[in-house]
Amino acid sequence: MAEKRCRSVYIAGTGQHSGKTLVSLGLVSALREQGMEVRYMKPIGQRAVQMGDIEVDEDVVLIKSVYDMPCEPQDANPITIPSGFTTDFVRQGKSREPLVDRILAGFARVSDGADLVVVEGTGHAGVGSVLGLSNAKVASLLDSAPVIVTGGGLGRPIDEFALNRTQFDAEGRCVIGVIANKFLPAKVDELEPLLGQWLAEHRARLFGVIPYAPMLTELTMQQVVAEMGAKVIHGEEYLDRSISKCIIGAEPAHRLLYSLHPGVLAIVPGDRDDLILAAVSCEELSPEVGGDIGICLTSGILPHQSVLRIIAGSHTPVIAIDAGTYQVASEISDLVAKMLPTDVEKIAMGKELVREHVDLPALTQAVFEASTCD
Repeated sequence: MAEKRCRSVYIAGTGQHSGKTLVSLGLVSALREQGMEVRYMKPIGQRAVQMGDIEVDEDVVLIKSVYDMPCEPQDANPITIPSGFTTDFVRQGKSREPLVDRILAGFARVSDGADLVVVEGTGHAGVGSVLGLSNAKVASLLDSAPVIVTGGGLGRPIDEFALNRTQFDAEGRCVIGVIANKFLPAKVDELEPLLGQWLAEHRARLFGVIPYAPMLTELTMQQVVAEMGAKVIHGEEYLDRSISKCIIGAEPAHRLLYSLHPGVLAIVPGDRDDLILAAVSCEELSPEVGGDIGICLTSGILPHQSVLRIIAGSHTPVIAIDAGTYQVASEISDLVAKMLPTDVEKIAMGKELVREHVDLPALTQAVFEASTCD
């Protein structure tokens, strides 16, 4: 009897933050619901976090936290790229072969007993070329069927697809199709048929159009804490609150009240007791904003002990960062929303978006029928 062959689909993007992790998360969930034994792998990671006594890519931590998979995290993410890694690699003229061996060994263990492995790439098709391990090259090594996740619209997704497909073609991997993410709902009816038509005319398929979901693009206080190294002063249980807008508290307290709306993070110098008390009072007493705002104290200063006692008795999450107010505001504005294991609502929404808007039977059939390019 012939040995069962595990297939894999390579979720590639057109750049950072295209929605690869959202699609990967949703695919694992939806295909498992269909009775398939599905695993997940991210061969090369660039954002490592601590998981027990090892470091692995943050997306592996997310998937591992959501799904119970019988594979080790270091197999799912055999290579992480810390700062300085590529510089040393080029300067010392290192060989890529040890890295290739680690990827292949990890894939062999992850895929053991599986029907399909969802393999998530890193960035656009050419990322990793400095190591001789571009996304297109890794897809070829793993004999994976590439799917490209683009942005929404018509012209831009087509341009992004055409540019990235050339990399996969050069490695003998036919891109089987596209999933367009962050599509403006008002444009779906008009542009989805046109995008599908163009792709069909260019030997690819549109597997789905995922509408823009504002909640998935919003930071949470938990992410600010993790990425900014903030100290939690109060309300660790409320750090899953989403942030849709940041405001700087520099005005009189009564004026700050007009700026407090659901989803606001008030960035306030730690010595502005009046502003802090105004924000906490608004959180506690206003039905319009109650349960929906947060406070970030700055400048390495904490308020008076009496104010801290009031904070401790409130439902307001309060964090502190030592940098100055405007620096903190600038750095937070540069952060890009990521899905964290604690983001229960985001995870549920991500699963549902893929389940509802991706043609899973068509994608699965294409993966199992995929072959190398002529």
